[in-house]
Amino acid sequence: MNDTADEASFQGDAPAAAQPSALVDRRELALVAVERTRMPMVVSDARQDDCPIVLANEAFLSLTGYSAEEVIGRNCRFLQGPGTDEADVEAIRAGLAEGADLFEVEILNYRKDGTAFWNELAISPVRNESGELLYYFASQKDITSRRRAGQLEAAEHQLLMEVDHRAMNALALVQSFVTLTKADTAAGFAAAVRGRVGALAKAHRLLAAAGWSGADMGELLDIELPASARERLITVGDAVRLPPSLVQPIALVLHELLTNAVEHGALASSRGSIRLEWRKQDGDLLLHWQEEGLEELAEPGQRGVGLRMLDSLMRKQLHGSVDMRWSPPGLDLRMVLPIAVEDAAPSELDPVA
Repeated sequence: MNDTADEASFQGDAPAAAQPSALVDRRELALVAVERTRMPMVVSDARQDDCPIVLANEAFLSLTGYSAEEVIGRNCRFLQGPGTDEADVEAIRAGLAEGADLFEVEILNYRKDGTAFWNELAISPVRNESGELLYYFASQKDITSRRRAGQLEAAEHQLLMEVDHRAMNALALVQSFVTLTKADTAAGFAAAVRGRVGALAKAHRLLAAAGWSGADMGELLDIELPASARERLITVGDAVRLPPSLVQPIALVLHELLTNAVEHGALASSRGSIRLEWRKQDGDLLLHWQEEGLEELAEPGQRGVGLRMLDSLMRKQLHGSVDMRWSPPGLDLRMVLPIAVEDAAPSELDPVA
């Protein structure tokens, strides 16, 4: 307990500016100032067990929603809650242990009604003339709006970075296929480029509809598959969800395979068919494209014109591998993508018997 000698010896800090006549009422004026200020403030008694609050102003009660009876005699930790970071609590302990004249911590606190607020807490020890610690003086400031504004700014910056990254990836794909597209006529060149841009656009819409969380391999194949080819394509695959960064490149890969099959491969023949298999293996995505039923292979100069771009895309941008073979039944192509793919719901594109 406090004794009379200790109380008499405690004078507090020297005022920064004061008339001598005001010093007579200094203690009373200090209490009035604390009570009337709009800054929430409390004083805790460092000489009692668990440093209970011995003084709290009206601003503190308004901020927290507690009554005076619910505050006096309690340690300030009652403002902590389920979302309070233990690292911030430890920062308070460390600041108290160091005995600094003033230290500040931003901590998530909770009002009586359970609503959370970010508290900019400033704590200062109060000592007597002999250096004995008597009290802790603490001010609080609700900085929730400032924190939210900062988080929103950070989120907007991250979004802009992500949009820029996605745009650069799409532009890199466009640059690649424009450079690699070959055609005998300007009309042919334009048609090939339009088809590839269209594949990217369809993949983009699929990603947007999924909130840019990725896309199922079966869904991606479904949007690229011509209606005329549905009865001639057998698909066998695991439920695989592609990460967002790979959806558009894989869409372009599928577009090239299907376009080549229609123009030069199995789908150019009335007897042709295609079997596409995919599966996961040790973080890789393995794809096997196998054409059958070709009556006659295309001339070497025409064979797989679009597939040269596919080969470049797989090796240079996706860092995968491609094994492409032409034989009398048709194209046999195996691809390996070194990616970690996610499990997905079963594809809606059922294998065709």
